[in-house]
Amino acid sequence: MKKAPSGRKKLLFLVVNFAVCFTVYQLLLHLHPFAATILYTAAALVLAIAYYIINRGFGAPITDGDSLPASWSPVEKCAYVEEARARHERAKGLLLWFLPVVLTLLLDVTYLFLLSPLFRALGIHVF
Repeated sequence: MKKAPSGRKKLLFLVVNFAVCFTVYQLLLHLHPFAATILYTAAALVLAIAYYIINRGFGAPITDGDSLPASWSPVEKCAYVEEARARHERAKGLLLWFLPVVLTLLLDVTYLFLLSPLFRALGIHVF
């Protein structure tokens, strides 16, 4: 069985992925702002839908066979629980790609609608 990456490795991957996503987004904003926003919004939507499909919803996986139909054999219940756990792990890995894209859009919207008017009102020119 493949060993799962540690929390520090996941955090490092998340930070590096965010830095790359944010840098690429800022470069795209200077080239074509509307296309950059649409592209990142579409990417976030596709990743969210993929997460939902892979995880079979937004809930946690079934951890025991007690909540499964009584007509299933113990072997079927065990196989279903193992498959649910594996799908949940794949979906968690997908979040490492989804979160940087959403965080980039969140920071852009925060700057656009909150910080930019505040800076303008204070007479500070940032961008």
